[in-house]
Amino acid sequence: MLMKNKNKKIGQSKQVDHSKFTNSEGYLVGGIDVEMSKPNETQTDIVQGQGNILPEKKRSAKWY
Repeated sequence: MLMKNKNKKIGQSKQVDHSKFTNSEGYLVGGIDVEMSKPNETQTDIVQGQGNILPEKKRSAKWY
């Protein structure tokens, strides 16, 4: 039988220890570098169609 935790309210989250993500001066430590595309360029990818799609419909997606 599944028991509910009566002490925890809905929407309440666990406490996070931020000291493991910051150094002694308060700056962020670790993480990964994320490569971003230029905001004025788009990227096009081929995607699958849905079922019997008309041949003249595009099967590509543009990412901004």
